[in-house]
Order: sequence, then structure tokens, then C-alpha cells
Amino acid sequence: GMPPGAPPGMPGMPPGMPPGMSPMVGGQFMYPGAGGPGMPPGMFQPVMGAEEAMEDRAKKWRMMNSKRYANKHKFGYVDTQKEDMPPEHVRKIVRDHGDMTNKKFRHDKRVYLGALKYVPHAVLKLLENMPMPWEQVRNCQVLYHITGAITFVNEIA
Repeated sequence: GMPPGAPPGMPGMPPGMPPGMSPMVGGQFMYPGAGGPGMPPGMFQPVMGAEEAMEDRAKKWRMMNSKRYANKHKFGYVDTQKEDMPPEHVRKIVRDHGDMTNKKFRHDKRVYLGALKYVPHAVLKLLENMPMPWEQVRNCQVLYHITGAITFVNEIA
């Protein structure tokens, strides 16, 4: 039957509840099997309202992510401009990564797929910095990923 004091429209006993036990303790519904009469006080968790549960989850999320998204203080570290690498470095990366069938590059495939969305921008920067017909060679600064996934001309023409 219905437990005493249950709200109207409430079905009989929750599944898994032994007969004769009431899911109500002190006027509040409890999770099945979370303590009951004869248990020390504080050993059961009352079911929270939807708003209370959302507030609790939001509070936990804020606490968990306050560290993740906080400004990281790097003590004694000053961010310096990266040193320019010799042109042979990028040439070696492009040469070594030309054939992606090697097992060594198995984990780089995800990086290459992610870089695809930047290819139009890379082509635009290439076209902007194309040498003029009277120039034999134009040397440019480039910005490249260590895996060779994408390379940008890093100059404004």
C-alpha cells in the first residue's frame, strides 16, 4: 500500500524496498538502502529538490574548475620570444613527415586532422607573400607546428 504521509499520486513502495519499511524518515524521502530507523543520526541522505541539487552540482563544478581555469602563476619565469630556428629545421620536419604511413606517426594523425581547418589561412598567407616577378627568392619568417602538420608564413606583406 501507500506509506503514511506520502504525496497523492505516489506509487506504493519503491523498487528494492523490503515490505514493511517506509521510505519516509522524519517527513523526508530517503534513497533506498541509505540507512533508516536504528541507524546513527546523519547516516542517511535526504533526497534534495531539483533546485538544491542543481545548486550543489554548480558549486562542485565551480570548485573543481576554479583551479583548472585559474591564472597560472609561474614564479620566476618570464615568457620570452622564441628563438628563430634555422631553415634546415623546418625542411627536415617536412622531409621526415612526408610519408605518414610509418608507425612512428600513428599518434600525429589527430594533429593533422585538426590542422586541416587552418589550411585556407595558410594558403592565403602564402599567396600574400609570393615573390614578385623581379625577385629571384623571397626569404620569409614561418610559424610551424613541431609535427609539420601546418606551416604559416609569419609576415605581413
